[in-house]
Amino acid sequence: MSGVFASSFDAALQQFGIPRDVLTLALRHCAETDRYPLLGISSVDRIKIYLDVKDWVALAKARLGRPESPQDEAAYKALRAATRAGEAIVFLTAATYMEVARISSLRQRTDLANVIAEITGFAAISGRSTVVQHQLQTALATRFGGQPPAPIAVLGIGQPFAVGVRGAFVLRQKGGGTPDLPAAQVRAIETIVRVTGEYTMLRGPAPEELPDLRARGYRPENVAAVEEARLKREKELAEMLKDGTADRDRLGDLVHARYLYWELAHHLPTALQPYNMDISDFYAKGKESLTELLDDIPSAAINITLADKGFRNSYKSWTGNDIRDADAVSAAIPYCDIVMTDKYVAAQLAKSPAVARHGTLLLSRLADLNNALSTLIAARSTGTP
Repeated sequence: MSGVFASSFDAALQQFGIPRDVLTLALRHCAETDRYPLLGISSVDRIKIYLDVKDWVALAKARLGRPESPQDEAAYKALRAATRAGEAIVFLTAATYMEVARISSLRQRTDLANVIAEITGFAAISGRSTVVQHQLQTALATRFGGQPPAPIAVLGIGQPFAVGVRGAFVLRQKGGGTPDLPAAQVRAIETIVRVTGEYTMLRGPAPEELPDLRARGYRPENVAAVEEARLKREKELAEMLKDGTADRDRLGDLVHARYLYWELAHHLPTALQPYNMDISDFYAKGKESLTELLDDIPSAAINITLADKGFRNSYKSWTGNDIRDADAVSAAIPYCDIVMTDKYVAAQLAKSPAVARHGTLLLSRLADLNNALSTLIAARSTGTP
């Protein structure tokens, strides 16, 4: 962008209080694609990384010059350098946006938005429902000898993409027509709106903006209510296992059946159509066949593994963080080279076939990420497998 559009961009940044340097990578992601919100083809060969919110908090402090450890500062510098050089790309998931939105302090959300924007450029993994639907169709085709579904774009840009929406801001004249402007100018305007919009969605509203937003239908509590309902189900099963109303010896069957019901039931009727099979026919395949199918669905296998291990720990207290962690890693592990999570999740998934099949490196410390990232970059540069 140049001239009047650079001035417009600077004006937008000033209006929304956005540091110019944090959107450099987002602008590049937009420039590299002609199919926004999908990422450009050049992103395919980059090292793909997912970071936990605890890591973003540490990196935000490092960006502000207040790192809690030398390893945190090193990780911030390494990630910034690797993403700027096009050696790595760091992704968000819907869980990332949910975690940031839960923070009440606008200042803290702003600090997080700055470092997240700087290092990810709002690169995102597609919404859970979209990904799992495609994985289900693929697993059914393998099991029943059908035609595999066409590949889908799992990697894209922005919060809508992360929740499974493929829309994007498109400039239109009043009345809906194509604007009478050169294509380059239209694209520049669209890019300004897209990247500033993504930043403000991630940062969230200021307290004084809430009344107007609520009048327009802003209801963040609706998202929280969905999570609460999911958490309630986990707590209920944990209590049933404790009091004996659920058979602990059949826990594996219970966890698989619950995932099938709550996460896949709405996808099954359409997914089964190519096989001339209805739901009754599908369930008639029997427990062993259904379990094997679920284990062939990457995100399902990861989620089920975490749930199974969690319920086997009778002392575990279930929290919303367990729901968000499971959503995050089950989305990221099938598509990333490195996935950062907390110590508990990393321990539960250590040596799990659900993770090993993807060759994903699962880590919980930024110090370990520093070593892994430099090793992977060196291996890619020399062509070492």
